[in-house]
Amino acid sequence: MQNINMCILNRNTLCIILSLYLCLYTAKGQGNYFQMLLQGVSKSQQVPSSDNILSTVGSLLQNYQDQIIDYAGQTLTSGFESLSPNTTGNLCLNHTELFIKALLRRENWALRMVDAFGKPGPGILDYSVNWVGNYDECIAIQATAYEDPVAKEGPTTPYTGKYCTASFPLGPPSSLGQLALKFGLCVPDSCSQEDLTGIVNAVADLIPQNISSIPLPTASVTCQEKSLEFTDKALAVTIVGGVFAALILIATAYDVIVQHLLNKHDKSHVTTCDLKSFRGIENGAFVQPVIKEGMTNGHTEVIQNGKEKNGFTDIEKAAIGQKKSSTSHYKPGVLGQLLLSFSVYTKASKILNTSQPKGTLTSVNGIRFISMTWVILGHTYGFGAAGLSNGATFMPQMFKRFTFQAVLNATVSVDTFFVLSGLLVSYLSLREMKKRGGALKFNWPLFYFHRYWRLTPPYMLLLMLYVPTFKYWADGPFWPQNGMENEECKDTWWKNMLYINNVYDSEKHCMGWGWYLANDMQFYIISPIMLVPLFYSPVAGGAVCLLLILGNFICTGLISRHYGFPANFIFQPDDQNFMPKMYFTPWTRIGPYVVGFFTGYLLYKTECKVKMSKLMNMMGWTVATAVAISVLYGLYTPDGTPPDLSIAVSALYNATSRTAWGLSVAWVIFACATGYGGPVNALLSWPGVTPLSRLTYCAYLVHPIVMGVYVYSRRTLMYWYDLELIYLFLGNICVSYAAAFVISLAFESPMMGLEKVLLGRQKNS
Repeated sequence: MQNINMCILNRNTLCIILSLYLCLYTAKGQGNYFQMLLQGVSKSQQVPSSDNILSTVGSLLQNYQDQIIDYAGQTLTSGFESLSPNTTGNLCLNHTELFIKALLRRENWALRMVDAFGKPGPGILDYSVNWVGNYDECIAIQATAYEDPVAKEGPTTPYTGKYCTASFPLGPPSSLGQLALKFGLCVPDSCSQEDLTGIVNAVADLIPQNISSIPLPTASVTCQEKSLEFTDKALAVTIVGGVFAALILIATAYDVIVQHLLNKHDKSHVTTCDLKSFRGIENGAFVQPVIKEGMTNGHTEVIQNGKEKNGFTDIEKAAIGQKKSSTSHYKPGVLGQLLLSFSVYTKASKILNTSQPKGTLTSVNGIRFISMTWVILGHTYGFGAAGLSNGATFMPQMFKRFTFQAVLNATVSVDTFFVLSGLLVSYLSLREMKKRGGALKFNWPLFYFHRYWRLTPPYMLLLMLYVPTFKYWADGPFWPQNGMENEECKDTWWKNMLYINNVYDSEKHCMGWGWYLANDMQFYIISPIMLVPLFYSPVAGGAVCLLLILGNFICTGLISRHYGFPANFIFQPDDQNFMPKMYFTPWTRIGPYVVGFFTGYLLYKTECKVKMSKLMNMMGWTVATAVAISVLYGLYTPDGTPPDLSIAVSALYNATSRTAWGLSVAWVIFACATGYGGPVNALLSWPGVTPLSRLTYCAYLVHPIVMGVYVYSRRTLMYWYDLELIYLFLGNICVSYAAAFVISLAFESPMMGLEKVLLGRQKNS
C-alpha cells in the first residue's frame, strides 16, 4: 500500500525518464500513442501540468526515424565526451562509440542491440515500470568492426552483447523493497557495472532542464555475466554429489541384479511334476508347482511333516500347485544392507507403497498433504510477486475477495504442522514408554538422536547442494548471479545445523524457510517436560501444558502490543521487527504444538476408542468449523484494507488465533481417529495420499528452490489472472513433489536405512 502511494508522488519523475527514453529509442509512428498517454497523465489531479514535457516529446516524435537515430547518436556522443577515463574504462567507451557509429550506419547488429533494449509497454499508469527487453537477443549479438567501414573490409568481432538493468529509484525503500523504474540495456561485454553506471547517469543528465524542476534520481546498474567462475565450494559440492550419485547407481544395480533378477531367474528353474494319478484319483493335468519365495537353486524338495492347517499334506499341496520348496537364498551382510540403503529400486517402492501399519493415524496423511499444498499456495503468491507486471492492480483486487483471506492467512498452515508434530511425538512416545515400562527405561539418547538424524542429513545435504551451486543452474534478466542466499550462507549455515536460526541473529538467515524446522526441533527438545508428567499423572501433565499455552498467550500479546503489530502481518508497514520478534520465535508459536501434544495424549489414553453421542459429535464439528472460519475470514473487509482494530484487540488476536486454529485441527484428528470423522476421515485417510504424505518433509525443503528457479529464470514478467495462477499453483505442486521424490531417494531414505541397519530400529517415530 505504501509503495503504491509513494509511486503516485513520483509520476513526474516517471514522465521525465519516459521522455528521455522516447528521445533516444522511439521510432516513427509511436508519437500519437505516447502523446495521448502523457496528456492523460498531465490531466490527472495527482500530477501537475506537464506542458513542457508534452511539447518537448511531441516535437521529437515528429521527426523521422533517421533523425531520431541521428539525434540519439549526437546526444550520446556529446555525453560520453564528459566522461573521464578514470571513471569509465577506455575499452568500454571505445566499444560504445563503435556501437553508436554502427547505429548511425544502420548496421544490423547495432539495430539489434537497440531492439534488445527494454521499452515502455502497456500499464505505465498502473506502475508497470519494469521494462525488461530481450535478454536472449542481446547476449547473442556479435559486434562487427571494419578496417574500412565504407567498403566493409577487414571485419572483426571486438565484443558481444551483455544484458544489464538500469534502475531509477522511485521514493525511499519500504518493507516490500525498493520501487524503481527499471529498463534493460544491451551493452558491450567489455563494460563493467561501474562503467555503465557512469554512462547511464551521464546520459540522464542530458535531459533538458526545462522539462521539470524535479531532479532525476541517480541510477544504479546491474549486469548479467555470461559465464561465472566455478568456485572451490561449487567444485567440492559437485564431487560430493558425484559420489552420492555413484553410490546410488551401484546400490541400485546391486539391488536389481543380485537381489531380484538372479533370485527370480533361479526361482524359474523348477522341476515340473507330471502327476497323472495321485491316491487313486486321476489327475489328467500337468501341474507347475509354486516355489516358496527365496529359492535360488531350482531344486524341489517335498517335506512330509504331516497335515497343514487346511487339511492338506505337503505332498498333496504339491499335487495342486502349492508344493513347498527350499533353495539357498542369498542374504546380504551388514555391508550389503548398508549399500542397499541407497538403492532407488527398493526405496522408491517403499515411498510409493500405500499400505499403513496397524495403529496408524491415517487422517494425519491427508492433513499433512493438504497443509503442504496450502504452504505452496501462499508461497506461489509470495515468490511470484517478484516477477509480476500487474501487481499494483491485481493484488488490490484480490484483497477485496472474501475467498482470498485463505491466502492472506495461509500462515496458519504452518501451525497445522506444529499440531501434527506435537500429536505424533506424544502419541508414539507414550506408547513406546508404556511398552518399555516407564520413563526411566525409555531410551532418551535414542529419542533425541533419531529426531536429529531424521531431520538433519537431508536438510544439510540439500543446503550443501543448493547454496554454492544455485547461481550456475540457469540465467536470464532476473537471475541472481550471487545466488539466493546472502554470501552463500558463509556465516549462517551452522545456525541451521544447530536449529537456532530462528532465535540467534535471525535477521541474517540461510534458507529462510528453515525457521519452522528450528521451532519444531526446539519443541521436540523440551517435549519431555510434558511427556513424563502426562505418562504418570494426567493432572500434572495437563497443568504443564496449560502453563505453556498461557505463557504463549502472554508473551505473544505483550510483544504484539509493545511493537503495535496489526492482526495480519501482510499489512505490517515494517516487517523488520515482526518476523524476528513475532513470527520466528518459539515462545510465540508453541501454542498449537502443545494443543497437538495433549491431543496425542488423549488418543494414547483412550486407545482411539471413545463413545460419543451424535449431539456431542455434531457440536464438536460445529464449534471447530466456526473457530477455523473465524480465524481465516474474521479479518475480512470489503474494500481490501486492514481491519480497523485497536492495538489491544490486535494483540489479543495475535496471542490466541494460532492456538484456536490448532484446537480446530486437533478436533478433526481426534474425531477421525475415534471413528467420528465420517466422510472427512474417508477423504483424509485415502490411501492414494499416503506416498505424498511421506514426501511432505522434502517437499517443504525444496519447494522454495523450485519456485525460485522458475521465477528468476523467466525472460519476461508474469501477468497474473485467475487461470494463470491456477496453472502456476498446480505446476508448483507437481514439480515440488517430483523434486521432493528425488531428494528423498537421494538424501532422506538412505539415512533412514542406515539408522535401521546400524541401530536396529524397525520403525521410525
